[in-house]
Amino acid sequence: MNSNLPKAPEAIGNYVTFKKAENLIFTSGHIPVGENNFYGKIPSQVNVEDGYKASSYCAELTIATLSKNFEIEKLQPLNVVGFINSDFDFKDHAKVLNGFTDKLSEYFTEKATRSAVGVQSLPLNVCVEVQCIFLHE
Repeated sequence: MNSNLPKAPEAIGNYVTFKKAENLIFTSGHIPVGENNFYGKIPSQVNVEDGYKASSYCAELTIATLSKNFEIEKLQPLNVVGFINSDFDFKDHAKVLNGFTDKLSEYFTEKATRSAVGVQSLPLNVCVEVQCIFLHE
């Protein structure tokens, strides 16, 4: 595992952090809690730049989860879904989720499809949560 990555998070409820089904790996939503914490709504409580950093940290946590359980070189990102805890009139969800996909591009040559979705709230009042699907070759 890459020593620059944070510790892979453990499940805090009745679920697992990833699930492999044949050659697909589904990750649970990873949130920016651990060494760094990002709480609140974007942009009124967390600015877009910090939202980007939070999203990037979610990617590091996701990659840490994957690296702990698989050879990262044998994985390819397929799909990313990011949930942004945002104010009602916020429209720059993609700018926040760019932090996640930009970080993925440091580890993987293939790009994934993605969706950035604004939501009313997230667990622990974090500003972003991201789940993914990867191909295991």
